[in-house]
Amino acid sequence: MTDVAGAVRSVVRVAVATAGQAGRASAEALGEAVEAPARALARRVTARAVAQPAPVADRATLAEALARPARGPALGGTTAAALAARVARRIGPLRFLARRAPMWLVVSAGPALHASISRGADELGLVASHLVLRARQADVQVEPELVRRAAVQVLAGAPVDPEAEPHHARLALEWIARAARSALPRSASLAPPDPDAIAAAAAGVAPSSLGAGTAEA
Repeated sequence: MTDVAGAVRSVVRVAVATAGQAGRASAEALGEAVEAPARALARRVTARAVAQPAPVADRATLAEALARPARGPALGGTTAAALAARVARRIGPLRFLARRAPMWLVVSAGPALHASISRGADELGLVASHLVLRARQADVQVEPELVRRAAVQVLAGAPVDPEAEPHHARLALEWIARAARSALPRSASLAPPDPDAIAAAAAGVAPSSLGAGTAEA
């Protein structure tokens, strides 16, 4: 089975390291840094969906799955404390970071960021599973790279064209921003803002577009 958890940790490490190295990390710099690890995460999530898709073949089931609260804290107790300690060692005391980096990144540098990216990976897996199941129902032999591209585009709210390589940073930056919001008082859950719209966009992807042609790596 693909190491999705390891890919999640890679995105977290890169995001935190970029903030520490850049001092005041802009969204553009952070996006450039997380593009490659976010793409690697998407590939691993898609591979898992192709091998063992979640049971979300119809639009309503997908929307319901996307709207469910997270199963529980992605990190807890000792694990959360250990990650927080590693973050502090990498970028210095958080009070120092607070003076130099954007507050939305300060808040998300730690367990909240890990939880949000883990949740985002779950959502990506659900959308990819939906696309895989619908394609198979239509007797289409799916091409994983096309599924990955379409799933990322659906979640990022971009026009869906599986032949075009999406910007994974756009999705990763949304997960990071969601982490910051989730850590604030009276925050909303980590669930996507409009599960019904995401499910509708996924349901609108033509199954034939997921198996035709050859996707470049």
